[in-house]
Amino acid sequence: MGLQVRTALLGAALASLLLPVVVEQTAATAHSTLGGGPPDGVVQLVTVSSARPAEAPACRAGLVALTFDDGPARGLTVRLVQTLERLHVPATFFMVGSRVSTAPHAAQVVARAGFAVGNHTWSHAFLTRLSDPAVRSEIRRTASILHRLGVPETTLMRPPYGDIDPRVRADVEALGLVPVLWDVDSHDWRGGSPSQIASSILAQLRPHQSNIVLQHDGVRNSPASVAAVPQVVHSARQRGYCFTHLGREGRMAPLAAPGTAGVDPGSAASASLRTQPSFGMAHLATRRVSGA
Repeated sequence: MGLQVRTALLGAALASLLLPVVVEQTAATAHSTLGGGPPDGVVQLVTVSSARPAEAPACRAGLVALTFDDGPARGLTVRLVQTLERLHVPATFFMVGSRVSTAPHAAQVVARAGFAVGNHTWSHAFLTRLSDPAVRSEIRRTASILHRLGVPETTLMRPPYGDIDPRVRADVEALGLVPVLWDVDSHDWRGGSPSQIASSILAQLRPHQSNIVLQHDGVRNSPASVAAVPQVVHSARQRGYCFTHLGREGRMAPLAAPGTAGVDPGSAASASLRTQPSFGMAHLATRRVSGA
């Protein structure tokens, strides 16, 4: 009996010495295999052992906000929505009213999926070349058709070509909208393969700065741009970026705290992250502005 007791005590002592090492190796293996934070069970084991804390989770490089202009387009915009949902990535769609009229179902698919929709005017005109009443008409007509289709528009508006000056800005803001430009231009409308477009976007991302990305789902080369999205997302996440939506003020919205809805930890995001608070579009469609 004495020998058995001594053997048992020795085994327990060895187990207590080896447990932290085993736990640390398990956590390190899981982290390396998954390419991100370890599962909950491993995190709990590391917490009670002497292992070093895991590296900071995703978002260590900052945020990225994807935006798509000039749609919707039949078929392609729907495929883009499916891709974004599969990747759990939020985005904002700046829609042209005349194209909404020819692809109403695609516009509704975007809205039903919970993605934000912004105003991109009716005819994609150079707004600085138009009179004040014409600028307002371009915006109101798009707001009106989106309202009729049941698409909740946000307060966001993007001037075509980025063509804006103080006068046009005043017209936009008088309608209760916020002009939104971009930081990263994919130049997808010029051409290029999916790989070339993705490389251009990734090369322009700036750590811990605003990264509002401009792509298109309604131009000739849009199929290539849409096909570039998975590469952009995967590569950006590997570099430590997370994806977010645009807030009501036209800036990238901060992510929620870990463990709450709306977090993009590099592998998931919720619908609450994608959806923007809307305002009464009927009000915008009928709102009178001095001099209009």
